[in-house]
Amino acid sequence: MLIIIFTLIWGIALFIFLVYSLISLLFRMISYPRDFYHFAGNQQPAKIDRNLQYYVIVPCFNEAAVIQRTIKCLLRFKQFAIVVVDDASSDDSVGQIKQITNSRVHLLRRHLPNAHTGKGDVLNFALDYICQITIRQQVPFEKVIIGVVDADAQLAENALQRLNAYFSSPRTNITQMRVKMYPHFKNWLQILQDIEFFSVNHMAQIMRMYTKTVGLSGNGQFFRLAPIIDKIGAHPWGNALLDDYELTIKMMLKKLHVDYMTDTYVYQEALTSPKRFVRQRSRWVQGDLNCLKYLPKIIKSRVLSRTQKLGIYYFLLQPWINFLADVAIIILTTITLTHWHNLYGHLTLMTFSLVMAGLVVFSLFWGIIFGIFYYRDLAYYHEPPLKKHQLALLPLGISYMYVILFFSIIMAYWRWSFRQNSWIKTEHGKNVS
Repeated sequence: MLIIIFTLIWGIALFIFLVYSLISLLFRMISYPRDFYHFAGNQQPAKIDRNLQYYVIVPCFNEAAVIQRTIKCLLRFKQFAIVVVDDASSDDSVGQIKQITNSRVHLLRRHLPNAHTGKGDVLNFALDYICQITIRQQVPFEKVIIGVVDADAQLAENALQRLNAYFSSPRTNITQMRVKMYPHFKNWLQILQDIEFFSVNHMAQIMRMYTKTVGLSGNGQFFRLAPIIDKIGAHPWGNALLDDYELTIKMMLKKLHVDYMTDTYVYQEALTSPKRFVRQRSRWVQGDLNCLKYLPKIIKSRVLSRTQKLGIYYFLLQPWINFLADVAIIILTTITLTHWHNLYGHLTLMTFSLVMAGLVVFSLFWGIIFGIFYYRDLAYYHEPPLKKHQLALLPLGISYMYVILFFSIIMAYWRWSFRQNSWIKTEHGKNVS
């Protein structure tokens, strides 16, 4: 009976994954090339709106190692004003910021005990400041574009061009850029994170454009100020550990959907340490669990379509699906190993070898598919290619990288169950192993 129950759980989880992956693949291969110019920033507007004012918010907490690089890279875009919010850093972050003497850099500081209350509060603090400036300067909120960029980030060279092309149309509201890791990879974990963001998540976001369920990624989000203030309020960000998706849900409930930028992207640092990788992902999983409080509103909403609701349900159910699937795999594997002879003793060596080979090929299938797309994506955007031995091992890494994420799920459920909602900081600019 136990085997039947957990086989059923594993089968359902596998079915959901296969259907979702297959649909994403079809949209990427068939629909996206045909509809390229319908995606955010790929349009060719009749006239660029030169009155747009960009304010890019950069949250900063102990980012002395990277904050100068990030600000200097943002200053290359002449239309950007950069609002850096230091959240009571204990390192030399403020000193590093003050070394940059440029009128387009605005340094805001939060002090204890009012600091360290979450990224959402930091972003809302910056938005209050920006609203005060724009009101004082009598700039219409329709012309004010707010961006959010992480302290370790860098925008691609064509970012402003794509943003202007998108926001020059007054009908546009919010967009999320594609995300990529910096290409100076030091280990396999960094490569796998790049594949995940640059190709796998990219494929999912393309599908979400068609279902109007594109999710904000925190890093590289830009929105027009007027509709956000009008429909969500002066403090749009909440306190969920996944503040970006919480804002996505709030927007969707107010009939605002996010558009996706496919042809420009934001770079961010990939983690080198498996320990810190697990900690980071546990925060994301716990943030997903935090967003369950919106479930009653989502279910009752008359604004959301059935497709949109289904997309949100899938996202919110992911931690539960992954947890149950992982538990099922562990139990079924344990049963198989303890009853090895009874299960496979009657098979010939040849038959057993074919069964094992089939299982290996099946497990590597999506790793091969995603690996091919990643290889092509790197070539298309003239990003540094991988070495031959890295390419050969790519399917194995992609297929099995999620094994270590089981620990992040356990950690997230533990913290969520005991209401431990403190922010687990991701360290930048350090090669920690």
